[in-house]
Amino acid sequence: MTNYDKSNILLYFNMTDFNQVFTITKNLSILFVEDDKAFREETSDILETLFSTIDIAVDGREALDKYTTFYKNNNKYYDLIISDIRMPFLDGVNLTKEIYKLNKTQPIIIVSAHNESEYLLDLINMGIEQFLTKPLNIDNFLDVIYNCTKKINTNSNSGQNTTLINISNNFTWDINKDILLYKKEIITLSHKEILLLKLFIKNKSKVSIYDEIFNTLWEDDYASAQSLKPIVSRLRKKLSENSIESISKLGYRLIF
Repeated sequence: MTNYDKSNILLYFNMTDFNQVFTITKNLSILFVEDDKAFREETSDILETLFSTIDIAVDGREALDKYTTFYKNNNKYYDLIISDIRMPFLDGVNLTKEIYKLNKTQPIIIVSAHNESEYLLDLINMGIEQFLTKPLNIDNFLDVIYNCTKKINTNSNSGQNTTLINISNNFTWDINKDILLYKKEIITLSHKEILLLKLFIKNKSKVSIYDEIFNTLWEDDYASAQSLKPIVSRLRKKLSENSIESISKLGYRLIF
């Protein structure tokens, strides 16, 4: 991101996009963890315009202290965490592990330099929401925050019917009946599509790796990425083209 005058920060946004995001984020809390002073100040200026509560930590150890203190004071966890990877005392990977010990469902966005992509697999498998690289693109940054906080709000409002899980775009999954619904209309799925969707939902934001998918859908040794592709393709068409993310050489992840 380019340096800017804080007093004119809104000039750097498409106001339609900003207002769409702000409608969701305005009542949420966030913990931002970053050791680089310039990037921390620049990014926190943006976050302060979006979130009602923002706490800032300069390293992983301070972040963990603030995380536990926030819970003690508010009887709830932060709605969202955005953290760097390379930090003193406790890096972003180990911070994520420690937070998930306290709260397995904590939404976390990790920000890193391009040369830190070796951490991607571990972090995705731990269940982070998104992995962004520096320098941040403002439009992409807004999109990620929008999608993440939209899911947070959806999940917080879904407790009225615990048998239904909201996926996206008006799709829900009935966990008792193994039925996919679109605006209360049943969507017909094949047996393997049901098994695959159940696996995606069980793993939530984590990647379902190929071996796990093969073991779930097939009991023999003839499973392959080629035999899986048409099943994923058919399921994508029934949900939406952007509903299932392909993670190169690893597997797939359902976008909630």
